[in-house]
Amino acid sequence: MPTLDQVRAAFEAHFRCWNARDREGWIGLFDENVTFDDPVGVPTKHGLEAAARQWDASFTPGQEWKVYPGLVYFRADEAAGVVRNVGVVGDQHFDFETIEIWRVGDDGKIVTVRGYYDPPAPVDAYFKAPQDRD
Repeated sequence: MPTLDQVRAAFEAHFRCWNARDREGWIGLFDENVTFDDPVGVPTKHGLEAAARQWDASFTPGQEWKVYPGLVYFRADEAAGVVRNVGVVGDQHFDFETIEIWRVGDDGKIVTVRGYYDPPAPVDAYFKAPQDRD
């Protein structure tokens, strides 16, 4: 099991890399077998290809997001908390909170990401349940 310091470091690195738009640094945080349920309810995405697609779907032309941790708890091998998401899609601005649970493996790499939220209508279909896609 990772130490709480490893869990905290991985979680904090996520925000640092994401907000700096460091794609390679961000993808490097994940285990090769990572799973994303982001948001929970869409088909689970698997592996580093999923991490790359997660990034690319979030930073399409005309779309940009910043994320900020709020209340976070670190317990065992997980970080769970409220995350503020501030973004622009085209000419629309968004500011909403998600509940996220991140699990970290023994080597300090992120192995599971679960996000609870309703995606804004104009975001990439990658983040929507099949029945909610246009």
